[in-house]
Amino acid sequence: MKRLFQYIQQRLSIRLGLLIVLIVTVVFALLFQFLFYRCRRYIQNATFDRATQLLDNTVERINGIMDETELVTNFMATTTPRFLYPDSLLVFTRRTVAENHFLTGFAISMEPDFFPEMGRYFSAYSLRHRSTEPDKTAPDSITTVREGPFEYFDAVWYKTPHSLGTSCWVDAFDDYNEGTLSSPDIMTSYCCPMRDANGKYIGSVTASLTLKWLSQVFSPLKPYPHSSAIMIDRDGTYIVHPDTAKLFTQTIFSDAAPEARRDIDALGKAMMGGRSGMIQTIVDGHESFIFYRPVARTGWSIAIVCPESDVFARYNQLIVIVWFIIIIGIILLMLFCYQTVRRAVQPLSQLDEQAKRIAEGHFDESLPESTRHDSVGRLQNSFILMQQSLAKMVGDIQNTNAQLLSLNSQLAEATQLKQETNRSRAIFIQDIYHRIRTPLNIICGFTEVLAASLYGLPADEVSDITARMSKSAEDINRLTRELEEAALEGETI
Repeated sequence: MKRLFQYIQQRLSIRLGLLIVLIVTVVFALLFQFLFYRCRRYIQNATFDRATQLLDNTVERINGIMDETELVTNFMATTTPRFLYPDSLLVFTRRTVAENHFLTGFAISMEPDFFPEMGRYFSAYSLRHRSTEPDKTAPDSITTVREGPFEYFDAVWYKTPHSLGTSCWVDAFDDYNEGTLSSPDIMTSYCCPMRDANGKYIGSVTASLTLKWLSQVFSPLKPYPHSSAIMIDRDGTYIVHPDTAKLFTQTIFSDAAPEARRDIDALGKAMMGGRSGMIQTIVDGHESFIFYRPVARTGWSIAIVCPESDVFARYNQLIVIVWFIIIIGIILLMLFCYQTVRRAVQPLSQLDEQAKRIAEGHFDESLPESTRHDSVGRLQNSFILMQQSLAKMVGDIQNTNAQLLSLNSQLAEATQLKQETNRSRAIFIQDIYHRIRTPLNIICGFTEVLAASLYGLPADEVSDITARMSKSAEDINRLTRELEEAALEGETI
């Protein structure tokens, strides 16, 4: 790792390429972060709009069904008092169910002893048995009976409009009564009081819908693969839920996870309060968006649960694809920058190598001239000119050094010759000195003798002394000429 780091430090092209890639990566990271943020916000807003639209459409569809149910029930409550015959009431209920596919049951229930000949109880009731065939090709069947004897006066669908004196929707209820015609499914009903011409309460007209059939209205409420729809009543109890085991057994408050209890409590109160909105919380361990709307006239509220992973599934896929493209792009950009920078700085690398060779003394190795017209090309050509000038100067210096070496060699030989000459001259002078000193001593000695006893010496001795002194003078004269010749030879050298 250390060697790799040192290698990168030594390679200018790699460092410049990495610097360019780093700058480009930072710029693109900031740009993509902004784009991802805007894209996420766009997807989130689109999800809000889509869920809100689905909820609104579903509420409108439910309201439409309720409007039709109310219209049919109010019409029958107004029309039936003019045809108060037991058989007619049975026919009315059957025809009403047959002509309105959304109705599961329809009942016309009279006050106690209204028909004395029929006893205390009389309630004409028709129940639709919906086809269970997968292809829905088999027609529904309808059963029409006279209910009783059983105390339907205490049933919620009869007691509520009787006590209120007005039409109303009642909360979902279990219609099962042993020994009577009953639906196995949970039902909700619209109940309308029936009065005679004098305004006296004579019975009630009840149109029933099963929540199982009504929940089919929620089937379009699945904007994402794992999204689901719920509906709660006035007390927060589930009346529509993907987990049927929770229907009428759990409330939205008891179903909350500990980490999301505060959010779910706020959601439940908002839904029970008839408000609309959106909340983000944890559902079944997953971050989810919950969109809710009230169902008018019922006190119910519906909601769509959309897991965040589903909402941003394509966004997350897009992020993976984009990051894959970014990584591939960065790698390609790095290679492109490396090659581009390497080509741009290759002359500099060559100059660096050549400078090292020059520093090692190789002045005669030259680079090819560059055809580039940028600063690097001009630098390379200038370096080549400098190298050529330096090589010429080094050649001149080498020639001068060779001449100097030759002169030094000659000077050394001359100096050695002069030293030998000086030694010979010294020996010669010393020899001359000794040779001159001998006759000179003779002349000096005889001169003293003659000066002391010139007239007392015999003539032949004087003659001998004179001859010796003359001989010594000649020797001195000869030696003087030799010194003169030696001096002339020294000047010539």
